[in-house]
Amino acid sequence: MTENKKPGIEQLRDDKTYCLVRTLKHDEIVEFVTAELKKFRWPIVTFYIFNSVLLLIITAITAANVFHEVIPWRAHLTGLLAGTAAGILFVIPFHEGLHGLAYRIAGAGKIRYGMDLRQMLFYASAPGFVAGRNDFMIVAFLPFIVINLFFFAFIITGQQFMQWASLVAMLMHSTMCIGDFAMINFMAGFSGKDIYTYDDPGSETSYFYIRNRV
Repeated sequence: MTENKKPGIEQLRDDKTYCLVRTLKHDEIVEFVTAELKKFRWPIVTFYIFNSVLLLIITAITAANVFHEVIPWRAHLTGLLAGTAAGILFVIPFHEGLHGLAYRIAGAGKIRYGMDLRQMLFYASAPGFVAGRNDFMIVAFLPFIVINLFFFAFIITGQQFMQWASLVAMLMHSTMCIGDFAMINFMAGFSGKDIYTYDDPGSETSYFYIRNRV
C-alpha cells in the first residue's frame, strides 16, 4: 500500500494489515506536545535549532543596542511589540488558512477551523480525511515555510524598523508552530513504516495507524 492508494477509515479500523498506534484526544494536545519535545528526533531538533538561532540573533542585537544604539530605543521596543503581535496574533488566520489549503491540495473535502482557548490552540482539520505521512508533512510545514519566507523577505529588503520587527515576528511565529513540529516528530518515530492519521470530529479525537509489514 502506498500513499497513492491510501486506505479508507473503515479499512484502517477493520483490516488486520493496519495497527492503531495512538489515540489522541484533542483536549490532551498540550500534554502530547510536551512529551514530544523530549524526544529528540529530526523535527524537534530542527525546531530547537531554528528558534535558538533566531533568539540568539535577537538577543545579540538587543545587547549591542545597550552599548551602541544600532536601533533607536523607541523603534527597538515598538518593533519588539509589533513583531510579537504580528507573529502570534495577526498571522493566525493566514497560518490556519495555509493548513486548510494544504489539506485541499492533498485531496480533502471539508475543512474545519477552530480554537481551544483553554489550551491556547488554533487549528485546521479535515474531518474524515485520511492523511499519509507525506500529506501530513505538507499540511504541517506549509505555513511555517510560507509565512517565514514572507518575514525573511522583509528582513532582507525592508527598512531597519521593518527588518527588526520581522525578525521578532519570525521567532514568535516559529515558536507557535510547535504543535506542527510535534505531530511530525511523533510520525518520525515510525520511520520506514507507512503511517496514516485522520480526525473524528464527533469524538474530538485523532487516530494514528501504521501498516504492518507482511
